[in-house]
Amino acid sequence: MNSNLVAVFSTVYPEGTQYLSDWYKSILAQTDGNFDIWIGCDRISVSDAVKGMGGTLTATWILKEENESAIHLRERMVREIVKDYSMVIFVDSDDILMPTRVEAAKEALQSNDFYGCSMTLIDECGANLNRHFHPPEYYDVFDLMVRTNIYGLSNTAYRTDVLEKCLPFPENCILLDWFIATKALNNSAVPYFDEQVRMLYRQHSLNTARVLPPFSCEQILLSTKRVLDHYSCVLAYIPNLSLKFKEKIILAQAEVEEFNIRILESEELLQLYVNELNELSIDHIWWSCLANPQLEEIWRN
Repeated sequence: MNSNLVAVFSTVYPEGTQYLSDWYKSILAQTDGNFDIWIGCDRISVSDAVKGMGGTLTATWILKEENESAIHLRERMVREIVKDYSMVIFVDSDDILMPTRVEAAKEALQSNDFYGCSMTLIDECGANLNRHFHPPEYYDVFDLMVRTNIYGLSNTAYRTDVLEKCLPFPENCILLDWFIATKALNNSAVPYFDEQVRMLYRQHSLNTARVLPPFSCEQILLSTKRVLDHYSCVLAYIPNLSLKFKEKIILAQAEVEEFNIRILESEELLQLYVNELNELSIDHIWWSCLANPQLEEIWRN
């Protein structure tokens, strides 16, 4: 077991090198520096990543193997981390950590199994967009996580004994963050969500799950496919899915399938939905843009 019981986990890739300097500086500015850094290199060399950061960083670097998928790279890293650490903190290398990010996550995991935090949205250049990522004021975590996700791979931390039980990761699982959190909840893990902003979440064209309007028709169509793929992964690869959870997921899957049929049938309906979606004065979380209940009269009529 390492003297640092906490690993900070991130991956780097060529398309995100322009953001690495901000990420690097925020890592160095942590109020609690007692952690080890693990970095997965996805199609990028260590030297190019270090050049993007603008400074040296003591880290365990894991290179993606030839023909290895991004999912398998992350699984390989997690399998190594859970051997030697008690906690792992996930951060995306295109985002920025607030100074207390590590400190708050470590404190929360003393009495909880996994952790997420609120985020402030920034643009590609790092400017504050005055929009926030946080769950609704009152929510049931199971109901919320069936339809949407608040535990990503940039704003979370897990106890490694909990994370180990979420292995293996399905090879075709694009929404890995949502799958892990769902499996952890199904395994009776205790979640905690920090209302304090501990991350700056960068909005750019490569975001897998967009939360900042305006949304486009193409984004809604792609997001719908990804969410349906997520439901298929959960139902196929969590064999011990609790009956209560399974029933909720099957109902949500049917609703999104209905939404998908309607928007594929009518370009006019899809455009109307997107127009109205972009007028909603709400802070979105991941996947709340789909089959939004406030717009049900549009896509169900």
